[in-house]
Parts: sequence; C-alpha cells; structure tokens
Amino acid sequence: MAGAPPHGVIRSIIAQSRESKERLTEDELGQIRKYIVAHRVGDFLSEGVEVVSLTQMYPILFNSLLRSPGLGEYRTISCDTLSVWIQRSSQCCLNSADFATRLQQETTAGSAADADATFDFICEHWTDSGAALGNALRELFMKTISLIERIWTVDERAGRLGKWVDRILKYPRSMRVVYFTIEILARQLGGRAILDKDPFLIHESLQLAYSNALANPVSKMITAILVTIRKFDVEALGKKPDSDALEAVEMKWLKIWSSDVIDALRNDNLRSHVQIYLLPNIFRVSAVGYRLFTGELQKLPLYTEGDIAVLIGCLKVGQDLAILDDEKSNTAALSPDFLRGLLHHTSEDLRIGGLSLAVSSPQTAKPISPGILDILTEAFDDLILESDPEFRNRVYGLMRQMTIRIRDSCYALTRERKKCIKTGNLSRVKDIDANIAANTNFMNDYLDYLRELLRPGSSYQRIHMGLKLLTVLIRAGLDGRVDAKWHDKNHIDFPFDIPIFTTKTVRVLLDNLTNNYEDVRETATNLLKMAPVDALFEDGVEKKLVVNSYVEKGLRMIKGLRGREGDGGARIVDLCYYLYGRLGNGVYDVEFLNTFIEILESAIQEAVSNLSSAVKDYPLHGYFTGLRFIFEQIDYYAECSKGKAMYWNKLHERLVRLSYSVWDIVEKILCHDSPEGNLPEELEEQYLASLEEEYGPATQLVLSYAWRAIGESSGLMTVLLSRIPDDESNLLDDAVVMDLGNLLLNELATIRHRGAFSSVYPTFVACCTRCNTSPSENLIGLPEKWLEENILLIQSKAQYITRRSGGLPFLVAGVLTAETNLDRPLLQKTFDRLADIAETPVYVSDEKMDLPQVHALNCIKSIFVETRLSGPSAFFIDRALAMAINAFASEIWSIRNCGVMLFAALQTRLFGSRKFTDSRLTVGTMSARLFFSRFKNIKDILLHHLSEHVHQLGSLETSHVETVYPVLSLLSRLEGTNGYSGLNAFRPLIMRCLSSRIWKIREIAARSLLALVSTDSWLETYRDLISGLSKSNQNGTHGRLLALQVLLESFASGNSDPASISGGPKLTCLDMPVEFYTALSNKFEDMVRCGCSPNVLTFLRVCKSVIDFSRVAGVHAETQKSFLKHKFYDYVLSHFNAMGNDVGDRLLREQIIEYLSDHCVQRLLVNPKDDEYLNILTDCITKDNSGGTIAALRIISDHVDEFAISVCEGLATTVWMTLRRANWSQVRSATIRVFSALLSQLRQWKGQSVEAMFDELYASIDLQITEENTVSEAALEVLGPLVASLSVKTSGNDYNSRWNAVLDKFRDDDAPYSSRKAALTSIMSFVRIQPEMQPQSSQTNFLREAYSKLMDFLSDDDQELREIATDFICAFILKSKYVTTSVFCQKSFAKFLVDDSGKNKETADGLGFDVGRRVTGALSPAQQIANAFKTDLSLFVVEKQNLYINDVQEAALWAGMLMHLFSSRPDDATLETTLKCLAEWEASALGLLLKEIDRRGEDGALGWTSNGEVFLFGRRIIEVYRVLKQCKSLSTEIETDFSKLRRSKDNEWHCLWNFEI
Repeated sequence: MAGAPPHGVIRSIIAQSRESKERLTEDELGQIRKYIVAHRVGDFLSEGVEVVSLTQMYPILFNSLLRSPGLGEYRTISCDTLSVWIQRSSQCCLNSADFATRLQQETTAGSAADADATFDFICEHWTDSGAALGNALRELFMKTISLIERIWTVDERAGRLGKWVDRILKYPRSMRVVYFTIEILARQLGGRAILDKDPFLIHESLQLAYSNALANPVSKMITAILVTIRKFDVEALGKKPDSDALEAVEMKWLKIWSSDVIDALRNDNLRSHVQIYLLPNIFRVSAVGYRLFTGELQKLPLYTEGDIAVLIGCLKVGQDLAILDDEKSNTAALSPDFLRGLLHHTSEDLRIGGLSLAVSSPQTAKPISPGILDILTEAFDDLILESDPEFRNRVYGLMRQMTIRIRDSCYALTRERKKCIKTGNLSRVKDIDANIAANTNFMNDYLDYLRELLRPGSSYQRIHMGLKLLTVLIRAGLDGRVDAKWHDKNHIDFPFDIPIFTTKTVRVLLDNLTNNYEDVRETATNLLKMAPVDALFEDGVEKKLVVNSYVEKGLRMIKGLRGREGDGGARIVDLCYYLYGRLGNGVYDVEFLNTFIEILESAIQEAVSNLSSAVKDYPLHGYFTGLRFIFEQIDYYAECSKGKAMYWNKLHERLVRLSYSVWDIVEKILCHDSPEGNLPEELEEQYLASLEEEYGPATQLVLSYAWRAIGESSGLMTVLLSRIPDDESNLLDDAVVMDLGNLLLNELATIRHRGAFSSVYPTFVACCTRCNTSPSENLIGLPEKWLEENILLIQSKAQYITRRSGGLPFLVAGVLTAETNLDRPLLQKTFDRLADIAETPVYVSDEKMDLPQVHALNCIKSIFVETRLSGPSAFFIDRALAMAINAFASEIWSIRNCGVMLFAALQTRLFGSRKFTDSRLTVGTMSARLFFSRFKNIKDILLHHLSEHVHQLGSLETSHVETVYPVLSLLSRLEGTNGYSGLNAFRPLIMRCLSSRIWKIREIAARSLLALVSTDSWLETYRDLISGLSKSNQNGTHGRLLALQVLLESFASGNSDPASISGGPKLTCLDMPVEFYTALSNKFEDMVRCGCSPNVLTFLRVCKSVIDFSRVAGVHAETQKSFLKHKFYDYVLSHFNAMGNDVGDRLLREQIIEYLSDHCVQRLLVNPKDDEYLNILTDCITKDNSGGTIAALRIISDHVDEFAISVCEGLATTVWMTLRRANWSQVRSATIRVFSALLSQLRQWKGQSVEAMFDELYASIDLQITEENTVSEAALEVLGPLVASLSVKTSGNDYNSRWNAVLDKFRDDDAPYSSRKAALTSIMSFVRIQPEMQPQSSQTNFLREAYSKLMDFLSDDDQELREIATDFICAFILKSKYVTTSVFCQKSFAKFLVDDSGKNKETADGLGFDVGRRVTGALSPAQQIANAFKTDLSLFVVEKQNLYINDVQEAALWAGMLMHLFSSRPDDATLETTLKCLAEWEASALGLLLKEIDRRGEDGALGWTSNGEVFLFGRRIIEVYRVLKQCKSLSTEIETDFSKLRRSKDNEWHCLWNFEI
C-alpha cells in the first residue's frame, strides 16, 4: 500500500464531490485509482477496517465518466479509473455473494440503465478515439461485461447483450465502434447469435476492408464470429472426434464465409487488406480449413487477374504461417513458367505476390533455389523500374528480405558444409558449393545491375531505387571491408565477400553528388561515407591531392547561379570535409573549414561592394548549405574532449556575424513593398541588358539570390542552435544567442517575401527552444519577453506591421511552439490577450488593413495551423470559432477576410482537409454527439448566431448571409446519431433556411439537414419534406427538394459499394419503402406543372434517384415504383421539346434529354429493331445542339460496343450530320468521338466516301497544339481507321503521309497528355483495322511504321499511356496469355517486329533504316555533342518532358534488334544502306569523341563524361560498334579510332563505358 492516498483523503474527495455535484478532477481520479489498486479484494470485503467502501466511490466515478470533457486526457483517465473500480468490484462479487447483493442494493452499478448508459458512452466516443482512449474504452467495455456476468443471470445477460447487438447493428458500418463491440459481444454470445441477427454482416463488413482505419477491426470482428462458431461445432464432436466428422465440420464452417472472402479477394480495393488482416487470423485457427480452402481455389480456372491474385494471396498467407512447406506450395502452383509470368505481369499485386512467394520464407536460413534466382535476374527491370513509388517501396522491402535470406541461407549452408566434410558426405558438399556459387553469381549480377541504375542520365526512380538497394547490400555486410558500425542489427557475416565499393561504384556515387534531387545527393553522400576510405582512392595516388581536386570542382559549382549547382557543390564540400577528417588527424579538416569560411567572407564582401557582380559571380546560398552539412556531422562532445571548446566558440560567433552580413545585403530586396519586382536602384544601374539576355530578368535573378541566401544562412543558424550543447563548455555565448534572436525578430517583422518567412521561422523556433531549455538565466524567459513586446506592438503600432501581418504570426507561433511547460501557461495567456484584441469593437471609420483586430485574428489562425500546437490549441477552438463567426458580420472587409481564413483553418483542424479521391471531393465528418461532447460550448455559439441571423435573411444586408452560411457549412460536416436529440433546436432554423431567397443558403441548408437525420428518423424527415412541397412557395419547395435530393443521395451511397463512397454522412442498409414511391406519385402532377424550371428539374432528379434504387421493400413497393417510373418517362417523352430559353429552362431540357437518351438506349439494347426509340434518340442528338446533345452523345458512347449493327447504322448518319452542322467545339469533339466509335463497329459506312470524310476531318485539325485542342484530338482518333481503309482503296501514300505528319506532332513528348492519347488511339485503330482490310498482305510498310510509333508509347512519360499501349500490343498483336509490364512488352514486341518485318524484303529494309536511326539518335554526332556541352544558364531546372525513357537502354534494345534483323537476312543487299549509314555515323562520332578527350584531358570523378548526354553519346558509339562488328562492316578507320579509345587511360573516359567488345 506504499504510495496509496490515505483513507481520509479519499473520503474527503467523495464528500466534496457529493456536495458540489461536480465531476472529479484528473488528480482526484488518479488518487482514487491508486487507492483501489493499492488495496486487495480482502481489504474491501473485511468489516471494521478503515478502507473506503467501493459502493461509496461508484456514483462519483460514474458521474465523472458521463460528464467527462472531450479535450485533454480526462476522458481516458476517467475510463481507466472506472475500469479499475469495476475490476475490483467483479473480484469482490466472485469472492462474496453478499458483496454482490450489497452492490446492487446500494448502487446502480448493476442496473440495466447504468449498463446501457456505459454502452452508449462507449459507442459514442470509440469511433473518433485515439489509441489511449480507444484502449481505455475497450477495457471499460470488457470489464462492464465481466461485472454483468457476476451479478446477472445467464438469461438476463444474454438478453441485454442481445439488445446491445441490435443497437450497434443500426450504426453506420463506417464507424469503428461497430466492429470493436461486436468482436467482444461475439465472444460472449457466440458468432451464430450475431449472424442470426444480420446474416449479411460478414459480406457487408468486408466491403469496408479497403479503409486503413477499418480493415483491422473488421477482420478481428469476423475472426471472433467465425472462431466461436467453429469452436462450438468442434466441441460438440467430443474430445476425440472422427477425422471425417471433423472435416465435415470444417466444410460446414467454410461455407459460412468462403464465398464472401473470395469475393472480397477478387476486389482490387479489398484484396490487400483482407490478405494482411483477415486471412492470417482465420487460417491460424484451422490448418485443415486452410488446406481445404486453397484446395478448392486451385481447382478453379485462373482466367482473370483477380483469380490469380486470390490464389497467390492465399499461398502467401500459408507460407507466412508455415502451414504449407515450400515443396507443397511450389510444386503445381509455382512452376518456373508460372512464377516468370507473375513477375512479368502488368498487375503490380501479382508481381509483388510472385516476388514474395519467391523470396519470402518463415525460415530465413532456407536457400532460394538457383532456378528462382535466374528468374529474378530476368525480372529486375519489371520489378525495379516501375514508376509507382508505393510499388517500389514494396519491392524494396522484399528485395531486402531476399538479401537477408541469401546471406542467412549461405551462412547456414557453410556451417552444414563443414559438418558434411567431417562426416565425409562429399556429394552434399558438392551440392552446397554449387548453391553458394549460384548465390555468389546472382549477387554479382545484382550489384552490376544496381551500378547501371546509377549511371549518368538515369531517371530519378532508377537512381533512387538503386541507392536504396545498394544501401541494403552495404548494411547486410556483403562487402567485408565496410566498418561493422554500418551493419544492421543481428548481423551475420556472408560466407563470401563481394567488393561493393569498386571504382565503378565510387564513380557513379560521386556523379550523383550533383544530381538535381536532394534526397539522391544526400543518400549518395552517406553511402560514400560508409565506404572504407582506401576504397575511395585508386592505388598509388596522393589522397589529399584527390580530395583537393574534388574541392576545386565543388567550389566551382557553389559559385554557380542556379540552386541545383550550389546544392551539388555543397554536397561535394560535405564529403571533402569528411575525407579530410579521415586523412589528416584533425588538421586537414580544420584547415579546410577555415579556408571555406574565408572564401564565404570574401563573397559577402564582394556583395557589400558590388551587388550586381556578386549576384552573378558570387552567390551565397551554396556556401551556407555546405557549412550546414558540415556542422550537422560535427561531434561536439568529442571536440570538447580535445580541448577545442574556445576554437569552436569563436568559430560559431564568426558564423553568426556572417548571418548579420547576409541580412544587411538582402534587407532592401526582401523588405520592399513588392519584393517580387524590386530591384535596388544601385543594382539597376549596374545590371546590363546583356546580362539580362544571358541570365533572365534582373528582378528574378536578384530575388533568387536574396531568398536563397537568407534561407540557407537561416538553415545554418538552425543547425547551430539545435546541435551545439548548452552546457559548461560554453560553445555558444548567451550574448550571441540573444543577438541572433533579435536579428530573427527583425527579419520576421520586416520581410515581405513569403518564402523567406518560412525559411526564417524554423530558425526562430530553434532559438526559442534553446532559450527555454537553457540553464542560463540570461536566456530563460527571453522568448516570452519577445512575445510580449510584439503583442504590445499590435495594439500600439499596428500601422507599422506589414501586409498579412507579416512575420508576426510566425513569431507568435514560434514562441508558443517552443514552450516547454506541458501545462502551456504561455499559450493560454497569449491566446487570451489576442482574443481580447480581436474582440475589441471596431468602427466603420477605421476601415484599413493595419487594424489590431486583423493582426490578432491572423496570429490566432497561426496557432491553429501550426501542427505542433494542434493538441494544446484544441481547448481554444470554441472561442476562436465564435470570433470567426462574429467577424463574418463585421462591416469592415479586412476583418471579414480574416474571419473567413480563421474559420477555414478551424474547419480543417476539426474535420481534416478536403481531398480529391477518384475525381471526387472527400470531406471529413464527425458524429454530432461526439462533436458537441468534445467542444461543449460550440453548440450554443452556433445556435445563437443562427437564431440571430436566420430571420434577417430576407433583408438586403449581406452580413446575415455571411454569418449563416459558415454556420450551416459546419453543421453539414456532422453526422446524425440514433438517440441523440442535441441538434433538435437547429431543425426549425434549418427548415426556415430551406425557404431562403438565396439559392446557396438553400443548398447548404439541405446538406446541413442531413446532420439531423439518423437511421431512426430518416423516414419521418422524408415525410416532413414531402408534405411541405407546394406551388405557392417556390423557394421553400426548392429547398425541400434539395434536401430530399441530399437525403436520397446519402441513402443510395450508404447502400452501395462502400469502396466508392466519398465521405460524408450515410444512411446504410435500408430498403426503399413503398411510401417513397406513393408520396412522389401523389405530388408528381403539381410539381411538374409548378411553373418553375429549377423546381421541376430538382423534382425529376429526386424521382430518378428513387426509380434507380435497386433495393425495394416488398412487392407492393415494386408496383408503386413501376407506376412512378411510368409517370416519369411519360412526362420526359412529352416535354423534351416544349421548353423556354432562359437558363433554368435550358438546364431542365438538358437533363430531360439525358434521361430520355438513357431510356432509349436501354430499350434499343433490348430491342434493336424498335424504330420509335431510335428516332427519339436521334432527336435527342439534334434538337438541342449544346449541353443536351453532349449528354446524349455521352450516353451513346458508353454503350456503342453493345449496339446492334442496325442501330449503329441508324445513328451514324445523324451523328455525321450533327458534326457538319455543329459550331461549338465541345459538341464537335464529342460528335467526332462517337462517330469514330460507330465507325469501328460498322467497319464500312456508305453514308459518305472515305476520302471526303478524311478531307473534312483533316481540315478540322489545328497543328498548333494547345491544352484545349479537343476537336483536333477527336478528329485525329478517327483518321486512323480511315487511313487504314484508304491504304487499301488507293496507294494510300498521300493520306498516310498526312496522317503521319499529324501523328508526329501530337505524339511528341512536349505535347499534352490528351494529344498524345489521341495519337495513340488513332494508331491503335489503324493497326486494328488495316490487317482486316488486307488479310492477304498483313505486313506493309504502313503497318510497320505504325508498329514503330506504337512501340514508342511503351516508353511514354505517362504511365496510363504506357499501360494502354501495352494492353493493346499484348492482346491484339502478340496474342499473349496475359498483359505484361511495358518493359517486358517492349522486349517481346521488339523481337516480334524483327521476326514479322524480316519476312518481307521491303519491310525489312524499312525497319532496318528506322531502327538504325533510333540507335544513333535523330541528330548528327556534331549536333549531339554540341547539345551535350551547351551551357544551361537558366535559374531553375527545366526537366525533360519524358523522364521515364531510358535512352541508354533504348539504344541497346534497338541495336539488339538490328543485329537480330541482320542475322535473319544475312544476304539482303538492301540492308547494306543501313550499315553504310551506321558506319558513317560511327566514324564521325568516334572522331568527335577523341577530339573531346584530347581537348578536355583527364576525366575522373565528377568529370565531363558525368554529363548524361555525353555518357549517352559514348554508349551509342559502343552500341553501333557492336552492330558493325557483328555484321562484319567495320572499316579500318573505325577500328583504328575505337582501338585508340580502348588503349586510352581509364581516367580519360567514364568507367561504365565498356570498350572491350
């Protein structure tokens, strides 16, 4: 009982609480909890002792729980305390029947009312709880059930728990509490009791497994249900059940869930989470069930990707659980061909599944078979070159597993080998040696592949993946020279050693120090620091001289104008400092650091004396970045131990003074009223027009110089303030910190440049944090003093604060973020001060931007925006919300504007940000009960403002609208909850808003009304809305119809596939009752004749929603549905022509045409010969010629593939005539696309000659490509099949050349996505139709050219276009069994092209010429080398339009095609032309390269061949040489020049240029 509160203290707490009737404080709850824990059951059961009775504690604990606020930790503490009380009481009941009786007599703890109240509390707060509260609620629920078990009868308990199941099943399935509670209740009642109440629970719950938040609880609930069912049935068989009877039980058990689980596994959105969370839990229960389940799966045909994914997922689960050993799981299911197919498959999930099966094992010491290693080597490109980062991360994890498994298995094999040698088992030794050799060869190939990924010019994803995987190999210990400190934990040595840090590896890592991406530069630097120092230098060189050469290159780059040059140079400086430290015993690094700082000081001095020269020649940001990298790696404790504290103290002060100098230089630029366009007068006089032509606009150059300098100098200061120890070593004087703080204050107060604010802010936070944690009295309290002075400045000198309050919000947020006191007294004080200023009345005469209220509101907003203040700031949300809403009604615009920004920040804080998913806007919501329990004062605030302003909405004052709208928008984010009446007071006000004269108010009121609707009240709400529909009040009718529309949308979405729901309140699992149909039928005539088009339109939408709903409550409802449907389409048929021309009439007409078009299409799909509906459909196309036509065409387009030929013929003429008549570009583009689809179905159309169609469509194409070139793109799509027809009817040359010219323009990498897609669609149409037109001559040059263009799309920058091209090639051309990755498809298609074109002399010659041009590149060698060395002076990197294509790999692929083509036609004289062109190119390119080698001299690390374009040029030379050598077409001149390259020194060219051919 040590530490427990005295008995008297607990009695005092209980007495005071009873008297005040208030909830306990957190401290009091904690004392009671300690008291209960400290006393045993016997203490509470003994009589005559001083122990406080448990029955006395219960009322105040229960009251505290129910009245617990939502903010802070109070609710968690109250749950924990009551749980402890219940546990101790349950134990007392178990030990004493008298105690159980007394508990029921003296308290309400055992009552049904209290149990229900606890259950309601748990359900209300579980869904939105964090981990701590969620665990506390779970414990409370389990303990409550435990207590009920002790004091209720079995029937009473079952009845009450059954009612809880009934209640929780009415909750929306999107709430986590449903699954947590049913999981626990299933263990009490049994799974059958749950499924009897809701037989579809498993199926419906699985549809929500796509959600990260719900997947785990859903899986646990389903597991609990199924486990209890199986347990009951197995136990019924007795202790030793017969195997046949047990298998029968297992089969019966499988029938309950297997079909639902298989359906979920076939769903792409659900599969991953079902495999991760559900299947392991189910199969862990029954290995027999697993084998039966997978056995049935293997009997099914694997026709689709989904079928394969289901099998792979289940095999993977069995593998992870060790239910199936590798032999059983890999025999039939994982044959080499099947595994190879998986790894090349287009599906990311199947590739991951195949890789996982290949490399994963619960026994990491089990070897991977050599055959699988060979297959993995073939599939590297398919796995590693994917552009999707999530996929690459999954591959990275599995490749890491593979590396560890190879290491562990080889280690185990080596130990086994030693034992076999001792026992004389030489055959096994031979097998082991072969296995280890296979693993060694694989790792060598793997390492070579990773080096190639890192070559110059590689795309980001290749380099990023290569660096990550190389890091895995280093940390796994593959290179035995690497220091053990870099190894992973639980390290085991490889039995073989492969040097990683070879000359090639070091070179490519050094090359990537200057990469455009910071994460690449950082990782490359870190890997080089892992290398043994000796491995970074060649034998026999002076290491310091090599590092000196690196420094020279780094300093040259740092002086570059562009940010990427300075950043790359800084990384080189970082590495050089590290190397000097390893080489000079603490001398070289110190000398280098001092020299580097001196160079920076010189650059600053140049800026002081001549800014125009400094901007161009001495940018500062690279120097500061380099210093930041250096000081991030300094070990200050080691330096102090060497007695260098004073040296570092002076150096730190020196660096801080440099930061002051930077501020003096850039202050005028960044503090100008218009910093984006400011050029200081003295600089303007010095800045020459020639410089502007060379480097760009002066203002852009100067501004870039300024904000980069201030940003990087601030970054250095952040590192110093954060890393320098604040102790007796005195490495940074207090005075220096104080001066730096004042400098940062000045910068935040005066800077106008937004980017500079965000750069200075982290430094200021670091400064405040250092002050708050410092032991020095000089620094403690300094941030609070700064804050106080600036808040006073708001009140006294607001006019001196810059626009948008300048850096003041950053200053306030920075000081508060750095506060170390967990109670946050400074935050409380500051918020109160700012709130008082913001709430001070202001008058219209004060209209100006620099009002104190404006600055206060901006500062308050910054508190809620700062993520590190999100928890503490929650206590002020209600007051801030009141301020924001009050600001909406202000007569001063600047205050209203600040109110809007604050309100938006609060909404994001409360509900999360809005997101677009699958092209739908997703908004966060919260249950109304939970929201108002968490923020108790907000309800009254909202109700007050709504009551005050709703009745004034009819006036002309906008302030009422500006107040009501945000209140309603907040209410619309809430969800109704069964049994909660807290929103009833809002209902009459919202209903009044539904009749507002302002459309937007009616719309938002309709959405807000949904917050008041739960599954218990939706029908009553529906009746109320329907009954109020009247022609006498059009606004009121419109508002009610909008509310009905929202209600029905929620109703429909809650009953649809949850994976497609975008967010917001839902009404789930309901059938459409007959009342819906009868009420709408009764109102139909009045509504459609009300004379108001918007109301008719909305009413029709409501009717359509009801008609389209599939779940109907009974036969009578079906009858009424048919009746309403008949009325609906009668009206649509009779009124789609009789409309006016105002906006409302046009919108109504368009909607009616859409409904009617859809109706006609459905009828024609059933009966293609129904001419009446075909005529109506053509009328829908022609009558409107605007939005209605587009709607009709869109519906036709969705069903063209399903139409009969007669329907297509009937529509084609109408669509063509519409095209010729239409002027609006959107109508023309839609018409052309539909016509194209119809033409594809018809193949031949006699309505117009093909030549005339081509000419008319060609004339509509504009070759000046823009983002909105829809007509041209649609026309291009149609040209493909037309050219295919013309190539048969005529020679086709003219039409084909015109089409190809358009294609080349539209498929260019610089063209927009839509244009490239149109080109791809046109090519595919041509390829699809041309062989049908000329089946006797399937291979023509026309088709061969189309194939080549199609192949280019396999390397397009856009993944979707690559996938479209891959799908088409695999399915239509290659006739593959499955669709592969674009990488593998490209290789297969290349072989197909050679084999197919090689059959024909004409096409072979054309292919040879085309492929040869692709190997060498389109430009001449001189142009290529000139472009490679062209100086780029732009400030910012202009990326290539195609970042995916691998030009080096492409050149190798095309070269391979050429060699294959020549070998297949060795005697074809026509191919000699291609060889001659290649030889001419090679001779010229070799001469140019040799000249560059002579002119530029030594290459080496970071040398001239590290330029990606130069590297590509060299590789092309090598590939062309390979082709010429194989074809025996090498001239003496080429052989001589190539031999010169071969004989030259390694340091004269890049080590990845392999001239040994």
